[in-house]
Amino acid sequence: MGGEVDEGAVFVTGPVVLFRWRNEPGWPVEYVSPNAVEVFGHTADDFLSRRVVYAELIAPEDLERVGREVAGASGSDVESFVHEPYRIARKDGAVRWLYDSTRIVRTEDGRPTHFLGYVIDITARVEAEEEKRELERRLLHAQKLESLGILAGGVAHDFNNLLTGIVGHASLAKRALEASPDRASESLEQIDRLAQKASDLTRQLLAYAGKGRFVVGPTDVGAIVRDMASMLEVVLSKKATLRVSVDGGLPGVMADRSQLQQVVMNLLTNASEALGEGAGDIDVTVERVALDGEGLAPYDGFGLVPGVYVRLAVRDTGCGMPPAVFDKLFDPFFTTKESGRGLGMSAVLGIVRGHRGAIRVVTAPNSGTLFDIVLPATTALPIPRAPEPVGEGWRGAGAILVVDDESTIRRLLARTVAAMGFDTIEAANGQRALMAFDERRDEIVLVLLDMTMPVMGGAETLRELRRRSASLPVVMMSGYSEELSLEKVAEHPVSGFLEKPYRVEDVEAVIRRVLSEPCAVG
Repeated sequence: MGGEVDEGAVFVTGPVVLFRWRNEPGWPVEYVSPNAVEVFGHTADDFLSRRVVYAELIAPEDLERVGREVAGASGSDVESFVHEPYRIARKDGAVRWLYDSTRIVRTEDGRPTHFLGYVIDITARVEAEEEKRELERRLLHAQKLESLGILAGGVAHDFNNLLTGIVGHASLAKRALEASPDRASESLEQIDRLAQKASDLTRQLLAYAGKGRFVVGPTDVGAIVRDMASMLEVVLSKKATLRVSVDGGLPGVMADRSQLQQVVMNLLTNASEALGEGAGDIDVTVERVALDGEGLAPYDGFGLVPGVYVRLAVRDTGCGMPPAVFDKLFDPFFTTKESGRGLGMSAVLGIVRGHRGAIRVVTAPNSGTLFDIVLPATTALPIPRAPEPVGEGWRGAGAILVVDDESTIRRLLARTVAAMGFDTIEAANGQRALMAFDERRDEIVLVLLDMTMPVMGGAETLRELRRRSASLPVVMMSGYSEELSLEKVAEHPVSGFLEKPYRVEDVEAVIRRVLSEPCAVG
């Protein structure tokens, strides 16, 4: 009759191949639908006669996993199961992906005897998904290239802020030295602080690029805010009134200092630019807060737990944000500024999430903006960074070989070691360093060796120095982190490490430590 459907004919002429396997090694086939040849290139008789063993068609990379899935289902009480997609090789060598659904036939006592199932060729779907993933990878790559431009512009902007302060204070110090040496000390202190901020920014950039590492430890958020507010005051809007309030007895947070500096810098510069050409206020508050219940509600979605937090709030009386801007605020690469300005609020959000904190934003057009960040407090006390003191009256003897391709750095190191009582031998690359060592090896008591140089780099130079002297004290120097730098010379022991930029006190401390130790190499 016209209404009847031949279900068997539909299956054997469609894309679904039916199988019946015995529960024996190799899964011998007792039945397979005739359309198997379309998927496998082998006829049904090839399987039934065992000229072709089904298990041998499965890709070796997938066979063990398929076997585990069969054994796991057989050992349980399930009636059916579905394999994760697996690959088979056709007769012509082409690789096909299969979807496999199987029902288990058991005896009365539950022992599996047969498997009834069907397989569907899903190669086209798998290839389409892979093509989609490839397109997504290409899009991500394009986004990364775009982000590099934004990152470079943002770093340049932040460095310009820092360099403005450094250059300005250097000019003031020069004038003060001409008039009264005592007046120069404040500007020199500012130069030192600003240069350290630039160093922290560089360290953060290297960590983002995978060439450094973030250093997480007890951190004083209040001190960071005071430092950054003081540093940025000269570049914020001249019509802005900046007010900073930091609670006394503030607990620390476990954080990377340079990342938090970046957050504060972004928030303050954003607040300043929100004021535009008009006058306005920027209020910065750092306080201890205990959050639970209703107190956690504004930070819903960040997974905070009840406890003590440090709250950083930056409020401005600027233009605020319309809904269209607010909705995209945390989108990667979104900015309302000119191209390349700032790292964007997505970076701020990432840093806050990375520190197990939360952020909320309250804003409206012409009503200003509040950025409210909370970070979990820690009972550990912030550890102040201070160089190891050199000590009164300590003097060196002999010569120190200074190897660096930058003449400015060589001059700095030469003056530093000369003040400690050493003679200095300078070399601009590894080859010249080896020549100098061969000529004056009896005088040289220590080598300060840069990692990255033309002609012959630090790693190769160290290897050649070790061939000449296994016990010679060598201190490596690099703008990359100690961990990353020393990985490259792991087979050759070094005595110490100086991460650029360094202070004179850092150089003096490592030289004294190395030359005072009973064993200088290790």
